[in-house]
Amino acid sequence: MTALKREESPPPVYTVYFEDYLRPKKHQEKAHLQHFVRPAGKISGVARSLKRLKILRWHSRITQRFQQLPLPSFLGFLRARKDDGLCKQKSGFEIYCEMASIHGFHVFVGAETWHRIFWWLLICTAVILSNVILLTAPKEGPTIRFIDSMMKPNSEIPFPAVTICSLNQVSKERLQKRAMEWKVSEETLLNGAMEELFRTNLSWSQLLEDLAPPICEQIRACNWENRVESCLGELKPFWTFDHRLCCSFNQQKELYTYQLGVSFVLNPRKEDYGGSRIASDGFEVLIHESQTVTNAATMRILIPSGSETHLMVRPFSTKFTSNLARLPIQQRRCFLPDERRLWFYSTYSLSNCLSECRSKRILDSCGCVPPHAPGESSWPICDLKQVACVREYDGICEQITAVERDCNCLPPCKFHRYEFESDVSPIKGSHSNSWNEVRLQVYYELAISEELLLDVYETWLAFIGKCPWAYSINETTYKTKGGVLKCHSSIHNGQEPLAA
Repeated sequence: MTALKREESPPPVYTVYFEDYLRPKKHQEKAHLQHFVRPAGKISGVARSLKRLKILRWHSRITQRFQQLPLPSFLGFLRARKDDGLCKQKSGFEIYCEMASIHGFHVFVGAETWHRIFWWLLICTAVILSNVILLTAPKEGPTIRFIDSMMKPNSEIPFPAVTICSLNQVSKERLQKRAMEWKVSEETLLNGAMEELFRTNLSWSQLLEDLAPPICEQIRACNWENRVESCLGELKPFWTFDHRLCCSFNQQKELYTYQLGVSFVLNPRKEDYGGSRIASDGFEVLIHESQTVTNAATMRILIPSGSETHLMVRPFSTKFTSNLARLPIQQRRCFLPDERRLWFYSTYSLSNCLSECRSKRILDSCGCVPPHAPGESSWPICDLKQVACVREYDGICEQITAVERDCNCLPPCKFHRYEFESDVSPIKGSHSNSWNEVRLQVYYELAISEELLLDVYETWLAFIGKCPWAYSINETTYKTKGGVLKCHSSIHNGQEPLAA
């Protein structure tokens, strides 16, 4: 048998009246797709029992009366919208609630009234609790330092001071000459035999000045920014905290350079070595901020004889914001410019303040101040008999934190800090004097540097900025045939306006 093909049924035809299609429909508040009968169970039994107690009826009456209560004008957004918002002009707050990614803000648009009130109270509670946490938070670290710019030109940062000290502490030529004049053996002057030195009636400052090697005379050439004129006249003798005579460049001035820096040619004078701390000959170079004294924490490097050294300096500048002035000194832990005056030095720095404090403490303990230390004209200079007292004080006060707390010495809020990398290589040359020579070049490693900013860790403005309110509402006006249409748009993270 052959299968008979079924005849295909024609497609159904639907009659649509165009006039009825355009006729407006009646608004239907609720359109239930399906209705289900709740099965009888424990829940329905509990509901029936609550109805008997009239609790549900009380609840419905209270809810209706609460919805009929008038709300203030500024809380009008808590009312549920009667439409979908397409025919009603939206406010900026409503547009923000629709587009914000904060959890719960979308409930303010298109939700029931009790939903809106609940989320509004929840957000207000969270803001109040965050304020309480902000006010009651511990104030151990109220300041923060972060990188403000990595493109700070080095030409705007003062060049550091370069202090050169010889590894030789006693000039052999001067030692022999003074030993004959004072009728003392060289071993007595070199080893510091105090009992024999007391008989010579020598002062401590005279002994240091007469035996110190002339360090500035050992600098044969000085060139600043590769200029023709020499900078030997800019070199100044400088006494360090450990009673060494050094020679400093840019100690009293503030010179600015781009990248060339300064170069030196030094002569260590090995034949004049009368006493050295280490079994080597050469120089010790200290890099520090100008118009400040050196201490044990100053960055330094040892340069041997017969070497050519390049010191590539990286400066770091630190500034502060106006918010820092509102904090008390105990919290910000630094001094603003012209807030702390020194009685000896014209420029305030932590090392200068600690140097003045050291002189005052030694004056109170020993009744004198060491030679070449900061002091007033009426203060007596320590003699050789007070050397042991000064050394005992320095041994006790090695902790900087204790001295800093007792002397009210804090770092300045605005300062410059310098780090460097070194490249030491032997001098290439066949002349015999190359091993009795030191070449030194100090310059900036790069043309730009980092600038750090010291600011308050938490402020009210920063607290508000953490909350994502940063939506800017713009209003765009379009002209139509029937009139003027105003559309609101929201710009976030640099995106294009979104049509409302």
